[in-house]
Parts: sequence; structure tokens; C-alpha cells
Amino acid sequence: MKMTVGIAAYKEPRITKCLKAVLNEGLKNLEVIVACPDDETASLVKKFKTVKLIKEKRKQGKPAAVNKILKKASSDIIILTDADMIIRKGSLKRLVSHFKNESVGIVNGRPVVTNKRDSMLGFWGCLLYDLAHKRRLAGIAHVTTNLCAFRRGLVKRIPEESLVDDYVIGLECLRKGYKFVYEPRAVVSVTFPNNTSDFLKQRVRTFAGYMQIRDWYGESERSFSSEVRKGVKSVFSYPKNLKEWSWLALLFIYRLRAWISAYYLYRIKKKKLSEIWTPAESTKI
Repeated sequence: MKMTVGIAAYKEPRITKCLKAVLNEGLKNLEVIVACPDDETASLVKKFKTVKLIKEKRKQGKPAAVNKILKKASSDIIILTDADMIIRKGSLKRLVSHFKNESVGIVNGRPVVTNKRDSMLGFWGCLLYDLAHKRRLAGIAHVTTNLCAFRRGLVKRIPEESLVDDYVIGLECLRKGYKFVYEPRAVVSVTFPNNTSDFLKQRVRTFAGYMQIRDWYGESERSFSSEVRKGVKSVFSYPKNLKEWSWLALLFIYRLRAWISAYYLYRIKKKKLSEIWTPAESTKI
């Protein structure tokens, strides 16, 4: 089965490690496409002779880059990952193996944070990604383009103002009647922000995206009220000591702050993608 790995990138010094991990899978019928607007990333990609480069004329955002990848891809299966993440050996095979079942439309891998839980941000990252893992195991179709695969044609184009492109991709596949599969053995390493400023940048964009999804699709399983109902109870067993309990309390405060900022920027100020989506630099180191 032929597959395309697509990577949308912008000023990504870690893309060399990302591409090496993908190519070291040693898969036949593998097409790798990178879309980026900056010369720094493009120069790193050009060192890989088998990787196709889409050099964008200007920065238009991740959704526009993903659309260019979707248009250029020639494979049956499209796999998306991020340039600052490292796929664990064997993960691509595990993802695509599920497409032998013709009812399966989209498969999600498991992002695992590299940060240790001995710092506040590391604790936040471990907690949030462990929660997402447990929810997927419980059957929630929570898609992330950290590492996901879907059938070509199910998603031909995503709106270029999408704040949560992965959510759009998941909804488009599910609305066509295909199944979602979670493959926890397909692992990708993720660097969580190491400062609260970058944490807020990521969360504000994501939370504003959930509001956008409700506007576009008339529904969104992720909202502030659902987070309060489902999320609060599920985290109480996570802290192991008084210090972690204090970090958990601060996480509630910062997520509330992110929800308020997202509401203000998206609902009141009517900000666009380019104004809400700002890079978290600490995840690129």
C-alpha cells in the first residue's frame, strides 16, 4: 500500500531529525512531502534527495500548507506529522495496517511528551497527553496531526482559516461514515512548551479553534463546559505529592485564562488565523 507522509513546516531546525526518523522506517512505496515558506527549513529539506519539497512563496499558515500537500500527494494513504516531532521506529507500519479494513477511514497514533514530570510544565504535559491517551482508548475520536493517517480523498481540502486543522480532518472523515481507530503502538515524541507564555499560545489557538468548529459544524464535543464536567474529575488521581497538587491548581488557572483569552480574541475581537496562531518557540528546540 503506497503512503504519503506530509509535513507542514516553518522555521523548523529539528526537521532533519524528523525526516531521518521517517526515512529510517525503510518502507517501500513511501512518498515524503514537506511544505514550507522559509529558506532555512527548505535548505535542510533539500539535503534529502528523496523528499519532495513544496516551497511556498509566502507564509499562509499550516492549513494552506496541508492543502498543498494533499493536492500533490499521489498515495492511497496520507500520513500527517509535525516537523518538530520524532516518529518511533515501526509506527508507520502500525498505522497503515488498519486500512486493510475498508471501513476504517482515519487512524491516530499516540503522541508522548519528552518532558519529565519533575517540573511544572513537564507535569502539565505528561498529564494532558496521558489524559488524551486514556480518552482515545475509551473510544473518543480525538484526532491530532502530531501523527495521523487517513484515506486519500476523504479530505480534499481544509479551510485555510482553520485554527484546529486536525479536528476538521477528523470530522470530515467521520462524517463520511468511516471509522476512527486509535493505534497506541504508533508513537511520536512531542516536546511540550517549557514556559507558560508558549503554553498559552498553544492553548488559546486550540480553544479558539473549538469555538470555530462549533460555528462551522454546529457542534463541538470540546468546550469549556465539557472540560469542567469531564476533565476536572479525571485529573484528581494524577498528582503524587503536594507539589504536584499545586501544579495542578495552577494548570486549572492557566487553562481558564486561555479559555477567556480565546473567547476574547475569537468571539469579541474577531481575530483571524494569522493573528491567533503564533509559534511556540520552546517546542522547536
